[in-house]
Amino acid sequence: MADFLVSIDTTDVFALPPATRSDVVDRERAAGRALIEAGTLKGLWRVPGEKGNVGIWSAADADELHDVLQALPIFPHARFHVRPLATHPLASGVDDFFNKP
Repeated sequence: MADFLVSIDTTDVFALPPATRSDVVDRERAAGRALIEAGTLKGLWRVPGEKGNVGIWSAADADELHDVLQALPIFPHARFHVRPLATHPLASGVDDFFNKP
């Protein structure tokens, strides 16, 4: 499995008609809970002052992550920025990271 930092800008959701927005948000919450339970969505944070969030997502590869994101109810109304993550030497238990040439 690979981890990805995913930023989601949900600004456009607020421009939807109220009934449509409510439906999309309700379905998105249900989808998010299911993804958390499945271990696909490992962490999620709001960004103060912004309409959106950032999360750590886990998938077999970028293609699988794309399929998961595209299946989200919010997908047509949001902008996504995805960055693959690699393990940092400090996180992998390398004690002398700063002493390497």
